Amino acid sequence: MKIKNISNLGVLALLSLSSYQLCAKPTHEPKKHPNNKKHIVKIQTEADIRLQEIVAQQNLTETIPNISNQPILSHPVSQLGMKLFFSKALGGEKTVACASCHHPRLGGADGLSFPIGTNAVDPDIIGPLRLSSDTINIPRNSPTIFNVGLSNSSLFWDGRVERFTITDIQGNEQEVISTPDSGFGVADLNVGNDLVGALSRFPVTSVEEMRGAAFENAFNNQSVREHLAERLGNYGSGSDDLEKNNWLNEFRRAFNSTDNAESLITFDSIALALGQYQSSVNLINSPWNAYLKGNLNALSQAQKRGATLFFSQISEGGAGCVNCHGGSRFSNDGFFNLAFPQFGIGTSEQNADQGRFNIDPQQRNMFAFKVPSLLNVELTAPYGHSGAYETLEEVVAHYVDPANAINDFFSKGGACGLSQFKNDASCETLNTNAQDNSQQALALLQLSPFVAPPLDANQQSDLVQFLKALTDKCAKDHRCVRKFEPAAKSPDPDNLRLKVEKAILGLS
Repeated sequence: MKIKNISNLGVLALLSLSSYQLCAKPTHEPKKHPNNKKHIVKIQTEADIRLQEIVAQQNLTETIPNISNQPILSHPVSQLGMKLFFSKALGGEKTVACASCHHPRLGGADGLSFPIGTNAVDPDIIGPLRLSSDTINIPRNSPTIFNVGLSNSSLFWDGRVERFTITDIQGNEQEVISTPDSGFGVADLNVGNDLVGALSRFPVTSVEEMRGAAFENAFNNQSVREHLAERLGNYGSGSDDLEKNNWLNEFRRAFNSTDNAESLITFDSIALALGQYQSSVNLINSPWNAYLKGNLNALSQAQKRGATLFFSQISEGGAGCVNCHGGSRFSNDGFFNLAFPQFGIGTSEQNADQGRFNIDPQQRNMFAFKVPSLLNVELTAPYGHSGAYETLEEVVAHYVDPANAINDFFSKGGACGLSQFKNDASCETLNTNAQDNSQQALALLQLSPFVAPPLDANQQSDLVQFLKALTDKCAKDHRCVRKFEPAAKSPDPDNLRLKVEKAILGLS
């Protein structure tokens, strides 16, 4: 995609390279042996040669993510955060854990177009079999927690938790974070400079996501947090709120402290631990990174052609995806209207979701959403702020022809054509005003400098194959990602740990 004079949002178009122009090139010196007369060679196709030129020209080896400064999963505070993340004690009604919508075995999310929080039929079922007891009441798709700590500027689809720089009267610059508590562009003095920790303060306050009908006397977000801290600390309003409560020992171990619960178990320490755990969930060992490190066999020929499309400009016959999906996270952290189909309850009376415009009402922010990271994108379907597309093929097709993709979405039933709602008798309620809202977003896109380069079917397929080369092997191995879950035999501080062995895999 392409935004002229601004940035290139494309994903598309390079003429097919001629298939097999071969060059023999030794990979290393052969061992000197009397009977060893053969040289080991690496055969390179034209796709190899072109891609290696791009890697050199754009210095792509420098984009390999550096996680050396990220929290370590084995650290006691990260381990505490993991236990908190999987405990339903942070749900107001003790029915929802953070992991209910952000589970490592579901790509760090939930596999649903729209998440189901406090109104789940069975709180202990997550993933494709999680059902709502009434209507869908959360308007946006659950983002993945994988590699969330690598995000430096903002979080949430609309960026409502955002880091920015201020300058004091002495001219000193300082990084601060704004949140919904402080308001857009205003520093929240309660969150410091921990972006993921700041994010962790908000799902627990949402009635639809985690709070439910609990804490009737809570008068603002901070009051809800205080109730939760008192619950875990077994003091104040939370005394005896949990039948089993061993959280004080967990916090003392994590922080190497002998402080009492009132001092140690505050929501600040809870948010810190949650942030440290989530920032430790780093999965970056992809075939693409292996290729950048010198393993030319790490990618298939289709993936190499797709990479060439991805990193080449439209003017060069490429797709220009790199202009918005560049860098170590494959995101420039910008906000753009790409007119992904609008449906669901939205955020307005007309069921529209105007995205970034809701917190920063500038015309360019209308229907604009944060550019997501593409690391492990193969595992994070459905895609888009509303989870409208269930496959990467559909996403790429949208960039090629947004108008046609929107028409296809509604010709298949809109919300009723999606896996989550196809058996839901009330699915049509999610289509209320959906086509009109989608056409409004599309009209704005068509008035913008956006250019959708043409990709034929083979090129679209190659691009999808490259996107799959951004997947960490561990990320799609259920046995491997279990290291990001509390061990089955590890102590459960409150007997409220989320345990969903079969349902999490989408099995009945």
